[in-house]
Amino acid sequence: MRMKFACRRPGNARRNPGTAGSLACLLLGSVAGTATLAETIPINAWIHDPVISSVNVTPDGSQLAALTLPEVNAPPVVTVWQIRDLAQPPRRFKPVDVKALSVSWLNDEYLLVVGRQKFDIRAGARPTKWFRNKIYIVDDEGKRFRELFETRRILGVTGLSTLPQHKDRFLVRVTNIEFADDVYEVSLKNFVARRVYRGASNENIEMDHHGEIRAKSELEGSGKETHIRVSYRHPQTGAWEEHHRVYAAEREGLQPVAFDNDGRRVYLLDNTGRERSVLRTYDLITRELGEPVYGGGDIEALDVLQATNPEDFGEIVGYLGAGAKIERLYTEPKRLSMQRRLEEALPAGLEHNWVSMSDDLTVIVVRSSGPREAGAYYLLVNGRDLVPLGRSFPLLEPGRMADMEYVTYKARDGLEIPAFLTVPESGEKPYPAVVLPHGGPWARDYLGWDRWAQFLANRGYVVLQPQYRGSEGFGQTLWRAGDNEWGRKMQDDKDDGAYWLAEQGIADADRIAMFGYSYGGFAAMAASVRKNSPFQCAISGAGLAELRSFDKITFTNRFQRQFQNPTIGGMSPLDHVRDSEIPIFVFHGDRDQRVPVEQSRKFVRAMERAGKDVEYLEIVDLWHSLPWWPQHHLAMFESLENYLASDCGPQGL
Repeated sequence: MRMKFACRRPGNARRNPGTAGSLACLLLGSVAGTATLAETIPINAWIHDPVISSVNVTPDGSQLAALTLPEVNAPPVVTVWQIRDLAQPPRRFKPVDVKALSVSWLNDEYLLVVGRQKFDIRAGARPTKWFRNKIYIVDDEGKRFRELFETRRILGVTGLSTLPQHKDRFLVRVTNIEFADDVYEVSLKNFVARRVYRGASNENIEMDHHGEIRAKSELEGSGKETHIRVSYRHPQTGAWEEHHRVYAAEREGLQPVAFDNDGRRVYLLDNTGRERSVLRTYDLITRELGEPVYGGGDIEALDVLQATNPEDFGEIVGYLGAGAKIERLYTEPKRLSMQRRLEEALPAGLEHNWVSMSDDLTVIVVRSSGPREAGAYYLLVNGRDLVPLGRSFPLLEPGRMADMEYVTYKARDGLEIPAFLTVPESGEKPYPAVVLPHGGPWARDYLGWDRWAQFLANRGYVVLQPQYRGSEGFGQTLWRAGDNEWGRKMQDDKDDGAYWLAEQGIADADRIAMFGYSYGGFAAMAASVRKNSPFQCAISGAGLAELRSFDKITFTNRFQRQFQNPTIGGMSPLDHVRDSEIPIFVFHGDRDQRVPVEQSRKFVRAMERAGKDVEYLEIVDLWHSLPWWPQHHLAMFESLENYLASDCGPQGL
């Protein structure tokens, strides 16, 4: 395939990263920066929406779609190029009532666009600030946006299955107002959605790659006997048969993730009696469980990789797992060879992920990312020609970012704590430092791009991200060690990370802060009320101030009552504000419904009544999870930078 390109000078594009008029101009010059000066990068370079994201190619390989910025301060627009002549001006369009979040091809003519808007509802006879996502089908010229479902009738769309063998329709899974998952078949001829499966509120379904429902998980029992009963359709008779159960209190078992094309073998994640999950095959006729095919050791198995091209559709072509970083292991020879060539051609130290491809695999969209790279897109044509498409954050040049490495340190009770260490490009040891615990707590960080860690490193702070006890993905011993240790041993792990930084000579013991969001916000609150803290200040974003609230939330759900609720115990920062010895800055979004803003309000009021050093910022229209809008990032980054520099400890950090 021959392609034409034309581009303005890269220097002009750098000054205004959203003004590209063609795909090649959107590339913003070189993919990797060559800057060697470790100068402070202005906040505006960190807060904008991605210049290019959600890049997809049509099944026939003729068109490319993405979300791009027409101007750096403008909302994203859907942009469509003709791949055979990328120098031609693209088509641009956007929904009128939402901000676009993602775009993907349904077939060679129609796109699916997901957008978000603010949405206020009444819950419990009181007005509640909320948001909602809306879903549209749109033709490739953007002439008409058709909303897929009436939003008031559904809680959300939880899954989408395109059907390469039937390009005139697709399947979508919808969570209805009874909290059940229904499956609809949507026609791309008349845009009618027909329900093909009615779900129940106590079950979850699993479809194969062809859209056939192969498994269902049903919640049963009570108390310690609460379990999920997993049933499969018999591949020959079609009858539903129970095969295994997963008990909530045990927190381990078998989970289906994929099916062979013949429907006989299912791939299961299995963490039973194991530190890390493995992938195993299971025969639905003989009921034989195969030996692990992937995972274990230092790798937590996550999923299988399945072919999307019609020739091999649904075949298992590799595995997905995680050690310190995400791992994609291709086993199919053609893909394995192409992946190796990509790794040779693209910058080293990055993950190169195939995010979209044509049916014949002649056009593949590759996204590269890593600790120094937020995301760079390429087009691989005919397995040989590699065309750079652009970088999501062009002013955050890799040459000006900081290195991140995987480290471990010992907690005071001897438990080994994994962590990620990001060291500034400028300055010298000992640095001022920020300990940055992740949210969850049943979550984890990865060796990869982290905007917050890179921002802090660019400001001269060394950043430690401890994978404290309670974190997932590093073994069941570490995970279960966090049970009922909120604000106690879980908190010791963060303190011990600060001590480790000082002992290693990496950080100045008198210049260490803690900053965290969500559960990390709870940890920052806890740090602020601990006596003899190793931190000079704490910064809490969307933190939980009292465990009683989370206890109530997890107790109302029958499964969570046995699965997670028994692990929630320890210290509530709200009960210990009088012990506070260090200043704290608290911020929270007024649309946050996962951790209600009242949690931070309560904590701040209690700190003020106790005469403690506390500052508070309530960010207008901010919800809990990403994606955030630029104004949200701006409010957070400005406050974070100013507080650390001026108000953290006696004279700032």
